[in-house]
Amino acid sequence: MDLKGKTLLLMGGGAYARDIERYKKAKDFRIVALGRDADTPISRIADAFYQVNTQDVEGVCEVVRKEKVDGIFVGSSEVNIAPATRVSEMTDARFYVTREQWDVLANKALFKEYCRKYNVPVVPEYRLPENYTRADVEKLPFPVMLKPTDSSGARGMNACYNADDFDALYQEALRWSKKKEVIIEELIVGADEVFFQYTLQDGVCSLTSCFTKVFVQSENKKLILPIFHMYPSKYIDEYFDGVHEGVCRMFEAIGVRDGVMTLQSFYQNGRFYIFEAGFRMGGAQNYILSEYQNGTNSLEYMINYALTGSMDDSPIIERDNARFRHPCCNYYVGLKPGTIAKMGGVDEVRAMDGVLNVTVMCGEGEVIEDTNALERICLRIHVVGETAQKLAQNLVDISRTLKIISTEGEEMQLEPLVYERCLQAIGDTTIYSGE
Repeated sequence: MDLKGKTLLLMGGGAYARDIERYKKAKDFRIVALGRDADTPISRIADAFYQVNTQDVEGVCEVVRKEKVDGIFVGSSEVNIAPATRVSEMTDARFYVTREQWDVLANKALFKEYCRKYNVPVVPEYRLPENYTRADVEKLPFPVMLKPTDSSGARGMNACYNADDFDALYQEALRWSKKKEVIIEELIVGADEVFFQYTLQDGVCSLTSCFTKVFVQSENKKLILPIFHMYPSKYIDEYFDGVHEGVCRMFEAIGVRDGVMTLQSFYQNGRFYIFEAGFRMGGAQNYILSEYQNGTNSLEYMINYALTGSMDDSPIIERDNARFRHPCCNYYVGLKPGTIAKMGGVDEVRAMDGVLNVTVMCGEGEVIEDTNALERICLRIHVVGETAQKLAQNLVDISRTLKIISTEGEEMQLEPLVYERCLQAIGDTTIYSGE
């Protein structure tokens, strides 16, 4: 695809800066970046940088017109989607989402209505009258989950286990909702979390990848942090048989034609429950794995679309195959609380067999708090193996090579890996046997 001389506006995308820069050099397009901070990953790869708040629609429009921007890229930054739709309406800059589509996808209640209409299973929900009473609340089948209909990043979302806590958590959810609307859902516990990543091209949707999330094992039972995204999920055939067709019809009804969509689901007792849709790139750089397995790269497709209006020169569906040839994973290295004094072994890991990419998310001198926040993740590593056994050994070798030491002289890895644990995780979550 010929991108030479075209101009891409970055309203986010820092997680992909290195790969965007690589594609820019290969295709010879220009980059204009925005942001409050003049020293960021995207500012460092840009041909021009403007210290403009991405939420300042008029200010962004001025940059678009001045720089003759062809298209807009927001990366994984959901907060920038709404202003980007408005900028696109007011200028000639291309963006893959329309305001009408985003009104549906950003509203959890409206999205669930579309799901139900096209037989896409969702988490059961409960309704209360606007002026509900204590008696109304006591009829709810606790525990429940309270969600603002229109927030992102899990803001305002809380589990509620009894009627006594309900009012405070309901008000918290309302506080994060611009529309002042709250969804009350069944709290799904003990389920597997399964993610489905789609690529859409000219109205044709293909399943690019799917993974099951694996959580860290810790003595702290309240600690819930990912350690692996394991590909391909063992539930892929059930999903194709029961859900995929309805999802594609739903996308068509919403009017989605091009872009990248991620559906998050629970799987329990033979049933999927879709609970979130993300019409954007994910921050986990999953395109690194799909490119290795099938030669498909959603980052490049999204840049292509922004600059030309076409995702690719050839049908992506002919290459997409979520049943990956080999087991692989996104390995999240979480840390114990403390201050990082030394990050050893990172360069050695980058050179190891089966390691496709290492993204450093925090460094020496940074303080790791005792929370459930993803800020406890210091490295994201894309790892493959020809077999389940080889992937398990690669993961153990990585963990043993890393030497992340605190100022107290202690190893900070939250869960140093052992072979049996890794092999079991692969066998429990993917289509590949861990035997």
